[in-house]
Amino acid sequence: LHRAAMENGLVGTDVNPIAAHLTSSSLAAIGEGEPYGNTRIGWLDVGGAEGRTGSIEYFERAQVGDLFTTYGGRSTGDEPVDKSTVDVPDGSFRWLLMNPPYSRTRGKQRAFDIAGLTDSERKRCQKRWGLLIKGEPANKKAGMGATYLVMAARKVKPGGRIGFVLPLTAAFAESWSQTRQMIEREFEDIVAVAVAAGQALGRDALSADTGMEEMLLVATKRENTVARPYRGTTPVAPIRCVTLRQPLARLGESGEIGRAIIDALSRLSGIGHWRPIRAGDDELGIVLVFEAGGEGGPWGPLGVTKPDLALAADALTKGQIDNVVDRPIPLPVPMSTVDDLFDVGPTHDLIGHPDGGDGRGAFEFHGIEPHLQPDATVQGLSDAELAIAIGGADSIGRDRSLWGVASRLQKRLLVGPTHKGIGPAGVGSRKDREKMRAKRSDLFYARNMRWTSQALLTANTVDLVMGGRAWTALMNDDSRVRRAFSLWANSIFGMVVHWTQGQRTHAGRSTAQIDALKQIPAPRLDLLDAAALERATALFEELQTLLLAPACRAHADPTRAAIDRAVVSFLDLPQEAIDAASRLRLLWCSEPSVHGWNRKALSLLQEAGVAAAPRD
Repeated sequence: LHRAAMENGLVGTDVNPIAAHLTSSSLAAIGEGEPYGNTRIGWLDVGGAEGRTGSIEYFERAQVGDLFTTYGGRSTGDEPVDKSTVDVPDGSFRWLLMNPPYSRTRGKQRAFDIAGLTDSERKRCQKRWGLLIKGEPANKKAGMGATYLVMAARKVKPGGRIGFVLPLTAAFAESWSQTRQMIEREFEDIVAVAVAAGQALGRDALSADTGMEEMLLVATKRENTVARPYRGTTPVAPIRCVTLRQPLARLGESGEIGRAIIDALSRLSGIGHWRPIRAGDDELGIVLVFEAGGEGGPWGPLGVTKPDLALAADALTKGQIDNVVDRPIPLPVPMSTVDDLFDVGPTHDLIGHPDGGDGRGAFEFHGIEPHLQPDATVQGLSDAELAIAIGGADSIGRDRSLWGVASRLQKRLLVGPTHKGIGPAGVGSRKDREKMRAKRSDLFYARNMRWTSQALLTANTVDLVMGGRAWTALMNDDSRVRRAFSLWANSIFGMVVHWTQGQRTHAGRSTAQIDALKQIPAPRLDLLDAAALERATALFEELQTLLLAPACRAHADPTRAAIDRAVVSFLDLPQEAIDAASRLRLLWCSEPSVHGWNRKALSLLQEAGVAAAPRD
């Protein structure tokens, strides 16, 4: 068995010769000295004039040159070397297991950042990487993890199984959407495993050296291959989302948890069903069957510890309040997306840069120093007085921006701009600045939401201003629709919907880049009648200057409860919806991915009688 495995059964390649040597040595040590011939463990080249990409070359050909045999000969035996490649034919593997690199070419993160490569070699590798995956369901913005997952789909045989350690962004990020779609369409028996806020616990979740939250993906290649592009009749596999309460600490413990997961999976009966995962008397987490849409949308229930919340959140994205009430409550208007409701503003790269930045965009921005005390009373002021009271004397004028987050001050639905823009020589052009002025708004969406410190998912300004790095402008000609959406987004309903879509790479945060923001589900508030929109506007004006606590304390925040009641009122929902909102606030705030182990939030949860798992 050992000889057959070493010569033919096990195939492995790496761009690091140390890793490949250690693998060969470790496997050789298992066999008690039994002789064997050539192995299929290889060390592949990276860089050079051709920009070689290591095992990504397998996208182009089944054989890639092995530096082991080129430079070192056989691992054991005296026979001459008779080949210098490691063959990886398409559809040839029964099992394909990988903890791939996550690196990507973005900001300070550079793919192929390998010792010994020059900058020119690295750039050639990055260019060749893009050429090799052209037409494949993998986006370079997602990093190499997506690339290797797509390669696995090609190399594994029908009925074969894959197992991958991936960044948790794989389940949520928009850049991963086409890769998730591939998994949903080309695989079945899909299991995704995550640890609830594992990194926030101060321990590693799955890998020892990434410093980020991760997931485990296991799936079986369909027996009947699916052609790309996918057609409407292509079957879509559900996702069995496993959420563990604690990180895995020891090998034996992992084995027992694996058996407990398999037992729970065997007892599931259909979409929306869930089971606890138990080992002995201990409840380790839950597994819930999630109906994937087949379009690569986020896998919202992954990492959620409470099945009622996971199911209620999924129902909300489809326009229904459910699982926290006795009967489903449909919204009076259909659900669509933010992009259908608004013209979504430009990125900060087009708008400008802060003073001392890299020169991009139409404006150079300088910070505004507000003079308002965070808890000051501002009721009864005119719009002009409000603009100055909230933002300071510098907050009036044309070229102002809601650029950054100032959580200490941004505690009301109504906020002041944070920066003012100028156009010095060498920055943008008159035409660029006019384009950005045309994209001003008084409604903005938070792209990098921190539930633990920020109170607002959407913010409003008195005057029209530009967006920025933290805030993206939402434009709709009807101010009543803008006010209604602001109430919706800052209610528990809107925050939960965002939470299902945003990335959860770090506990207590939920980020969404602009492309993902556009696809966030939103009710078609523009279809409400005039009376409902007028009621929403009046309610917004009553609430716009009241102080809000950080979102993670929503269950104990009277202003947040008032916003929820306002949404129920202008949507003309039944009384049960108010009770549902109260339950949702408590369930949601008790999630580790929301409270992020914030001390104040945990204290308030304890006062409400909700026990949170200890940090240690």
